[in-house]
Amino acid sequence: MKKIIFYAAAAAALLLNACSKGPEPKSEMGYLSFADLNITCDDEVVTKAVSPASGNYSVLVYDMEGNLVEKTTYAAVKANDNKLGIPAGEYTLVARSSEDEVPVAEFEQPVYGATTTFSIAAGETTTIGQLTCTLLQCKVTVAYSDEFLQTVTGAGSTKVSIKSGFPLEYALNADGSYEQSAGYFAVDGSTMEVVFSGSINGKTSKMTKAFTGITARQWRQVKFVQKKNEQGEATFEIVIDDLVDDETLNNNISSAEDILGEDPEAPKGDGGIDLAFDYAAGCDAQLTDLTAMQIVPLSERHMSIKLRATVPDGVKKFSVGITSTSTPFTLAVEAADATNLDLINPSETNAVIFQVVPFPHGAELVGQTDIAFDLSAAQEAIINYPGVHTFTMKIVDQNNCTKSIPVVMLVD
Repeated sequence: MKKIIFYAAAAAALLLNACSKGPEPKSEMGYLSFADLNITCDDEVVTKAVSPASGNYSVLVYDMEGNLVEKTTYAAVKANDNKLGIPAGEYTLVARSSEDEVPVAEFEQPVYGATTTFSIAAGETTTIGQLTCTLLQCKVTVAYSDEFLQTVTGAGSTKVSIKSGFPLEYALNADGSYEQSAGYFAVDGSTMEVVFSGSINGKTSKMTKAFTGITARQWRQVKFVQKKNEQGEATFEIVIDDLVDDETLNNNISSAEDILGEDPEAPKGDGGIDLAFDYAAGCDAQLTDLTAMQIVPLSERHMSIKLRATVPDGVKKFSVGITSTSTPFTLAVEAADATNLDLINPSETNAVIFQVVPFPHGAELVGQTDIAFDLSAAQEAIINYPGVHTFTMKIVDQNNCTKSIPVVMLVD
């Protein structure tokens, strides 16, 4: 499914060089040639084919500090075959169907894009080749089964949000008609909350459910369906229909007012899954808060970051969602295809991330109940990116119990 073409070696240089030195002085000029640039757009949720991108695609170039150094369009690039003089250094190129940033949540506003990193050497020309843009958001539609609609006795709605406080509201009318537009959400975290409220069988009812494993380029088809409880009585459940990625879903139900229903087969609780610091007695500079690790320069630092994951029923899936308030760090992570990192089945492109942040990874994680790992080496790269860097560890056990645990590094 990953068709973005980029230079992993350049991404590695961008991150690994940050471990030993700051950016090189940009006093000598080199050149970026767009002569061979070819942008295509894969507009399928599942990769099938690509088509030429429209000329209004924006082409943006950022330096290592996240400063915009060039802004043009794909049409201008192809028309002028232009060659851009840029000071020697490391850069990131972003091709996007919109000049604006990805909206937090909007109906029928998909945004496609691709990112690649490149180097400019003094007196030399660097050429950007093929880029394939894919959906940068999670697409969400809402539907209701006929059995559910027969119980509707008044207007209601389903609110969907991925970033807290920014929901889209899918209206449900008293006559059973409902909003069928697709909502497009920026992926801010890996959890989607679905909240239904309305009149069911003459009573005001509300149901809330959270789904985890949310990533860009998914189409989450939320549907309300009829189910049977253990007593054989009809209840209703919120499900994901025709999910593109076969992710394990968090089926916990919370309610206010009347509960419409709960899947009796859903796993209960988090299975005792835990992630904590792992220090031997007497170890110096022990940390106590996973969500507030202050990273300081090496000259001031005497800190190790040792963690231990406990999974009583054995690991089935183990992934990490990476977000940051630092644009350069975010772009580097995207270039390594590591925004949502599958630790059990990593891609070859992910290798650069493991050189910087040494997460445990590989098929041998499956079934393990106790996993100790050391992230101390990550400090050398992280210190070069001021901001808040969040690594959300999502662990699923063999019984499909799920727990998401954020690990946060802070750099002033």
